[in-house]
Amino acid sequence: MSDLNKELYNFLMENKSNITDEWLAAKLLDNPSYATPDTEGFLRNENSSLLEAISSVYIQDKKDYRLYIENRAFQVAEMRVEESFPLYESIHGFNKVRKIFWNFVEKFIEQTDEKVTGIEVAIWSDLMNTAIDYILEIFAKHHHEYSQKILIAKQALITELSSPVIPIKEGIGVLPLVGSIDPERAKVIFESTLAQCSTKNLTTIFIDFSAVNVLDSMVVNHLYQLLVALNLIGVEAIYSGIRPELAQSVISLDIDFTSIKTYSSLMQALKENS
Repeated sequence: MSDLNKELYNFLMENKSNITDEWLAAKLLDNPSYATPDTEGFLRNENSSLLEAISSVYIQDKKDYRLYIENRAFQVAEMRVEESFPLYESIHGFNKVRKIFWNFVEKFIEQTDEKVTGIEVAIWSDLMNTAIDYILEIFAKHHHEYSQKILIAKQALITELSSPVIPIKEGIGVLPLVGSIDPERAKVIFESTLAQCSTKNLTTIFIDFSAVNVLDSMVVNHLYQLLVALNLIGVEAIYSGIRPELAQSVISLDIDFTSIKTYSSLMQALKENS
């Protein structure tokens, strides 16, 4: 690390507040809704940390500053996802930082008593752009991964909530299935039904398919495995509402359903087994 690099780093750190002021002014010009004390304070702190990360390229080796950037980008990406902050706005903000940051590098070049060569300017520019591009790449990667994680968790919760086991009297419950059932949802139904039957101390469960649109062979197999698993924990499963087109899916598999109680409707099933 050269003395000039150290001086540049110190200059940038001394002007961190000024750089942030310019960036925040541009940010508020684009979106005046950020002009609240809490939001401004938050943005100022975040930008300050970002400037430290970018400036560190002038005094740290690649391994050290990349590790710092990765940790910081992961934290900020999680916050942005949880706040539902659009990714394109974050990228827009990073690019504003790029422009303003370089303006201050140019100010340092103008003010320093030492002669700065064209090669040094090119190196500084390359280091800054490499750092910001790396930040953008890592930030976008973590943003996508965390967004997918949140989405999958929400989908699983929605699916689980859409498949509730409803106790109708002691030891007896009903599972009304609604809509299309794909393999992922079938897996959630399998796990959720076993857990709910155990928690609610059920001995019999009526699984009604009257409102199910589509069943493919893989889903049918999952539901058969559910019958086997329920039997193993001492719960009798009774099927109802399997329409002709759904029955064809069942028949297409080489699975013996003859031992399973099935009824044309939930009402009939309840009446015959009350």
